[in-house]
Amino acid sequence: MTRTNRRWMAAIVAGGLLASCSDGSIGQETSAIRDCDAVGLSLFIRNGAMAPLTVIRGFSRFAQEIDLTASVTTTTDQGITPVTASGDMASLDWSGVSQVEETWTPGLDGTFTRVRYYRGARWMERQSQFIVSQLDASGRLVSAPWVVNAGRDNRLTEGEAMFVRRFDARQIAAGCPSVGNCTGASYTAEGLAQLRYAQDTDHAARRIDSRTAQLGIYWTADRRERRVNVAQIAASAAAQGAGGVPLSYGFRVEATPVAPPPNGTHYLPGSTVSFRVAFYDGAGTRLYAPGGLPPYGAFFGAGLPTGLRYLDLTVQTALYYALKHRESNMLAVLSGPVDRLRNPATVVNPLEFFGPQVNFASTPVDGYTAVGQTIPAAGIVFGGFQNPALWGTPTSDVVTFTIPADAQPGTYLMAIKARRDFNGEALNRGATVRIQVGSPAVTTHTPQTRCNSCHAETERSFGQILHGISDRASCFGCHSSLGIEFDNALDIRVHTVHDRSDRFNGSMSQCTTCHVTQPTAPARGLLP
Repeated sequence: MTRTNRRWMAAIVAGGLLASCSDGSIGQETSAIRDCDAVGLSLFIRNGAMAPLTVIRGFSRFAQEIDLTASVTTTTDQGITPVTASGDMASLDWSGVSQVEETWTPGLDGTFTRVRYYRGARWMERQSQFIVSQLDASGRLVSAPWVVNAGRDNRLTEGEAMFVRRFDARQIAAGCPSVGNCTGASYTAEGLAQLRYAQDTDHAARRIDSRTAQLGIYWTADRRERRVNVAQIAASAAAQGAGGVPLSYGFRVEATPVAPPPNGTHYLPGSTVSFRVAFYDGAGTRLYAPGGLPPYGAFFGAGLPTGLRYLDLTVQTALYYALKHRESNMLAVLSGPVDRLRNPATVVNPLEFFGPQVNFASTPVDGYTAVGQTIPAAGIVFGGFQNPALWGTPTSDVVTFTIPADAQPGTYLMAIKARRDFNGEALNRGATVRIQVGSPAVTTHTPQTRCNSCHAETERSFGQILHGISDRASCFGCHSSLGIEFDNALDIRVHTVHDRSDRFNGSMSQCTTCHVTQPTAPARGLLP
């Protein structure tokens, strides 16, 4: 047994696997504390390394997200061999791996991106654990570790640490001249081990010891340890929010109409409606004072001190397979009437993102309207690569929509999603607010699916996973197909995730498992 193996095995024996909100010191475990103030811990290790982690002292922590990736880029098509033969994940057992899916996506520059996805390797299928140890500056163990049971690929059990487990690989061929032709493309092979959404936060939480200067992340699948440097600060030294108040953990999003309807009851089709968005930590401190948000240039690179995230162009995400939770695409949408919401048939021209608002759904095509905007505007985010001065443009905290002239009367829903990654805690959260358009008569949304039959538990509820929005009516507004992301459509997205997951215990051929009534149209998003 190696020194590393002996260290964490001894820590498990000394500290126990079910330490609950303890002070974390070996041999000094306390009884379970159900009302402790536990905070999630997000770890993102790329090619064996992670940026130094700053944490606020005094909080119990539990592993909330662990993403470990490795990638190798080449000029020739070698499949995923480059990442299986070299780099941080080469020592894993890759036997049994095979290609399961291939997609082609058009780009705005006229080229195409081909992505091939791979599954079935032994390390992807078999049970493994991550042991996250607290080490001092000399690498000595100072506290009992977090033991994160990753479970298996083919089933979800109560003993597993995380709700979502995605172990896979992909090859990205970028710059293909046409579908079927990747002459001159660049190729990136990548392996991904992804865990998120802790299932038992109370029993998994423990304090970070005052002596901790590093975290050692030992993975039983390859019997290797990665290190992350840790700096601990007092709560008073944390980044400041509005009014100079030090910020804390937690994340809450709020959206409110700037002004009531001129007639006092409802907004009119063809008019504009504005909402002010605000972001708070868990203590209720506003991240930014009313009046504006930082420009994109302040975020690009090192990120914002408050932890608020804008679109992260350094992370190549993909539905189901790759890091979708880390995308950080802040988006606001107004949709309705809510009683008419359904899977939209509209396919969005991606160039609309560079206009004043995106039409995700329209009355003639879908029977309802949905318009959206990114924050900051997409024209600023992408235009900054050609004109860096655009990244200095102030970002407004007011989002103004033009209600389509043919908008039908009823209740409309404004929804916004955002992400905050602050001192080791990463949370996706959102907010919704309802307004009346065209009539004061309230209309309601009646769900046609049984999502809550599986997503009722707190750790698996929509208020905790995905965008962190429990209002299911908000899903329809922005989830229509995009010309560069066809699987953005809501039905394709839901079918894709559940069809590819071997941990979903329902039958994809039995539609009424999830649907209230049998759908008449064929299911989209399923593998052949």
